[in-house]
Amino acid sequence: MTDPNDGFDESDRPDETPENPDQPTTDPDQHENDAENPTREVRTDGGEVVTDPGQHAHQTPQPHGPETPAPGMVGQSQDTHTNTARPTESTNSQTDCSPTNIGGPDTDSETANSSNRDQLFSGAVAVDDVVEFYLDTNPWDVQPNTVTAYRNRLKYFQEFCAKHGIEDLGTVQPKTLDEFQNYLHKESSLEATSSIKGCLAALRKFLKYCEHRGVFDHGFHKLVILPTVSKHEGQDERWLARESAGEIVDHLETYRPFTKAHVVWAILAETGIRQSTLYALDLDDYDAEERYLTVVNREETGTRLKNGYDAERELSISEDAALAIDGYIQENRNAVTDDHGREPLVTTRNGRLQKSTIRQYVYAWTRPCATGQDCPVGEDPDTCDAAQTNNAAYDCPESLSPHPVRRGYITHLRANGVPTEDVISKRCDANPDTIERWYDMSTESDRREARREYVEDL
Repeated sequence: MTDPNDGFDESDRPDETPENPDQPTTDPDQHENDAENPTREVRTDGGEVVTDPGQHAHQTPQPHGPETPAPGMVGQSQDTHTNTARPTESTNSQTDCSPTNIGGPDTDSETANSSNRDQLFSGAVAVDDVVEFYLDTNPWDVQPNTVTAYRNRLKYFQEFCAKHGIEDLGTVQPKTLDEFQNYLHKESSLEATSSIKGCLAALRKFLKYCEHRGVFDHGFHKLVILPTVSKHEGQDERWLARESAGEIVDHLETYRPFTKAHVVWAILAETGIRQSTLYALDLDDYDAEERYLTVVNREETGTRLKNGYDAERELSISEDAALAIDGYIQENRNAVTDDHGREPLVTTRNGRLQKSTIRQYVYAWTRPCATGQDCPVGEDPDTCDAAQTNNAAYDCPESLSPHPVRRGYITHLRANGVPTEDVISKRCDANPDTIERWYDMSTESDRREARREYVEDL
């Protein structure tokens, strides 16, 4: 398996991959750009995920894998509702308030935004202009990839308005909302009920914002009726078994010890954390003596946790995981700071290892051929396009994103009887209902046998 695109891991640009709007939107972690069918992403530094050249040159040659270099190459609603459309301008000026967490203007740029807002929300309210203003100003203060998700979903409403000649948002009636829902079911490219629900949920949030700006009466957004999604409808059931994750970590420990790939996999497989949590870790968050990682929300310096300050916690880790982190820090970690002067735990030469690169490592090493296994679909690793570079790893039908690693970790804990509310929920930052619905891939018999150990000898 050759690798013509090997290159140094010079830098990572901010993650710009858009979230797939067709992914089930009720899965709480899919806002993290973790979709199983991602939009193709160009490697952030122009090449493959790699480790530094020349490391461990004495090691035994490994099987086909994403970091096996060739010589001289680096490894690599109904109409009966009252019309609640936009009130008069005088009412609009009185109701020009903001959601609770939208701060008042105190800078020139915010003053300019206020001026733009006043122009947008007086007279006819142009649909496209208001949607773009809403997304650009991000009034709910969500993360950039969530804004991207909103953009992808609201485009269906914009398309609907364009096709039906709706230019003034204030002319939208309750029946318009019903027509839009029918449009999503019959004319849009969306098929899954969960995807349609995601679009409607994004529209509700947008209409709620428009209420604050006086376009609609209070409560208008509630006329958007969200369809019911059955428990398993649209659920992604791909997951990486704990044993498989352990095999990948063992392989990296043997053939690529203390590399970035090794430490990334050691932490993900050990804790089941989200990729954004791994991205947020600083060097000082690791306690080598007590063997634990401290997860801290630092949104003011660029690393907001998914659930904010509620997600802060300490995570104990095993001795093997600690050894992987220790070795990486001593041998391969770049002594650099990020744009905010912080010292990331996992680094590139120019700063913090980006989430897009974390995904690259997971996609790359979940290809069976990467760890010397036979290809389940009968491809030859030497000629298979998906095996040639990590950039192409998405094309392998067996490769996985970080989310199934998290799902497999939680499934393993549940199957072994670990208490959900007291342990798993706190360790993995997910409420018990979410874990029950989205993460537990174990069978009833698995859980029965796990419970037996708790009660049989009482």
